[in-house]
Amino acid sequence: MIGFTVIPEGERVIVWDRTGHTRVVDGPRRLTLFGETVEPLKRVAAGPEEYLVIAYRDGRMEHVRGPAVAWLNPVTMEAIHVRPLIKLDANEAMVVYRPAETRVLRRVERGPALFMPAPEEWLHHFSWHGADPKDHRRKQPSALQFEKLRVIPDQMYYDVECVRTADDALLTVKLMVFFEFVDIERMLDQTHDPIADFINAATADVIDFAAAEPFEKFKEKTERLNMLETYPQLLKRADTIGYRVTKVVYRGYQASPTLQTMHDDAIEARTKLRLEAETEQQAQDLADMKQQRETDRERANQTLEEARVVHQNRLSTVATEAKLRLERAQRQQELELTRTTAEQDLDLRRRGHELELHQREADNAEQLRFLDGMGRLKVDITRYLVAQYQHPDKVIRIDGSTDSQLHLHERGA
Repeated sequence: MIGFTVIPEGERVIVWDRTGHTRVVDGPRRLTLFGETVEPLKRVAAGPEEYLVIAYRDGRMEHVRGPAVAWLNPVTMEAIHVRPLIKLDANEAMVVYRPAETRVLRRVERGPALFMPAPEEWLHHFSWHGADPKDHRRKQPSALQFEKLRVIPDQMYYDVECVRTADDALLTVKLMVFFEFVDIERMLDQTHDPIADFINAATADVIDFAAAEPFEKFKEKTERLNMLETYPQLLKRADTIGYRVTKVVYRGYQASPTLQTMHDDAIEARTKLRLEAETEQQAQDLADMKQQRETDRERANQTLEEARVVHQNRLSTVATEAKLRLERAQRQQELELTRTTAEQDLDLRRRGHELELHQREADNAEQLRFLDGMGRLKVDITRYLVAQYQHPDKVIRIDGSTDSQLHLHERGA
């Protein structure tokens, strides 16, 4: 039996002959068939963020990273599946296992990355304690199921229940634990559930803390529940499993209904007394404030009056000083005028004396010239002077004797 068929471009078929042998033909092509059967092959494509999982009939598996295309050949293949590449953010990591001869190797893949496991590899599946969907305050086993670890700082809420104080008060202590990854390998080697380890260690530390104190002392020391030193077992266990606890926050406590009622009544009584005390204190403060304001007002008035008096005194002092400066300036002016007048008088007198002296000198010089002229004319000057001055002011007589003694007699005119 002869037949014809056309294979379109982009298609692939498998041709079966009468003996069961096969051949694969790609289009575009026109085939002449001699008792043969044509079966189209299924085309499977993977995008840039996907990969192909090819299962062969001989048991082999092959992973092909996209973008890629494979044709499902029923002769050699069982199936072809498209799987998404595993996206790892910068704060995520995965644990990958692969066989190696007689043992299994383990490695950690960190983001950011698009990860495609090899056919012989598998991922570590984590199963940890997590929040109970029915009551988020409680933790239940295996509530967290995942394969990608978050390697950034994280936190969890946990309520430590059935905590008894030294006087048998039953409490629930609420905590928030902040932690961060330090060593993934150590975590894998030392624990299968870090959250359960945190819960157990924190519970032990809180029970030890509360059991040592009665209820009233416990309330007074609750601020210590915010200190890391209060949680030695938690810190030690976290370090052992590759974590570091950075902070623990105490979120309060919850007591049993009976104890809580008693506690609420005591709080109400204390609050009432405190409000009464605050009311009385406010009244006293108001009275003190009024008295203080009156005192301040009186002190301000006194200060203002003192300032007014000081200002008046200052003005009086300024006026007196101005008057004294004016009088001093007037006296100084009078002294300057008197001194100037005296100097002028002295200058006039000096000039008069100088003129008189010059006049006398001129007269004396004139008389000397006159007498000198008379001397040249052979005139007896003495007789002339005696004749001129008949009545002298003084007469000096000299008497001589034989013993050579001289006597000077002076007689007034």
